[in-house]
Amino acid sequence: MKSRRTSPDALRELRDKYLEMLSMRIEHASGAEDESRARQRMARLASRFPGALREIDHLEMDVIRARIAGLDAVLDGGGPVEDWMEAVATFHAFARGALFAKRWLAGRKRIDALLVSAYERQAADHEFSVDALLWSKDLDRIAVPPRGRVLDLVFARVALDLGTTHERVRALVFRPRRRKASR
Repeated sequence: MKSRRTSPDALRELRDKYLEMLSMRIEHASGAEDESRARQRMARLASRFPGALREIDHLEMDVIRARIAGLDAVLDGGGPVEDWMEAVATFHAFARGALFAKRWLAGRKRIDALLVSAYERQAADHEFSVDALLWSKDLDRIAVPPRGRVLDLVFARVALDLGTTHERVRALVFRPRRRKASR
């Protein structure tokens, strides 16, 4: 598996995400969490890393710490890029783009060349323009996703990009949990 989205910058961003998740989990467990600040942190995390709130609720602390250590090893040149790193980085990129496209469409179902052109102009100015532009040729699928689920499209695109299956990508991104973890 190899993705175009596992650059050192993408891996640093993943590391920062897991560090933030760990910090939030520790603060929550301490009982000293400021609810307003926690909501702001969660909103920032979710906008940069769609799916991160599910991760923060489901990943065990030892898994979060292991992911940070694995990313540190790669960034320090001492470890390989693992499949989960590629899958998660690629998932975040496609999910950010798909969610931007879905919001931009604002319920429109009919897609034509003029609409695609307008989308591409606005997506080019978006903070995550590269991710948003990944969907410009698939706006019709975003407008009417299979089973009504945009994430199904995202997992399919990630699987195609990584040359693996939808099921494997889902397992790599949303690791099955052994027990319920508290945030």
